[in-house]
Amino acid sequence: MEKYWKALSTQDKIKFILSIIAGILVVIFATLNWKDAQIDFIFKIIQVKLSIAILLSAVAGYFISFLFSYLKQLKNNEEIETLTKKIEKLERKIEKQEEIQQDAE
Repeated sequence: MEKYWKALSTQDKIKFILSIIAGILVVIFATLNWKDAQIDFIFKIIQVKLSIAILLSAVAGYFISFLFSYLKQLKNNEEIETLTKKIEKLERKIEKQEEIQQDAE
């Protein structure tokens, strides 16, 4: 864990700490609201503890944001790979031109 922490940038460390604080606040908020609540889904109404509903909503929100972040990262990785190949192709082209110039001299 120490190795992981040292590898993080300052911005990532701040995000990590804020995520932990947000999680703790959600748990505190949920435990303070330990009452029954009705949740009205489109086709069914269920009775649950408000705390459970809050925690499930927070977890669902986390996973949804993680999914979008992951998809964005995949798109960025794909773009990086495409651009890297393009750079390599251009570098080979430059090398060939340099060889032709050296042979001409």
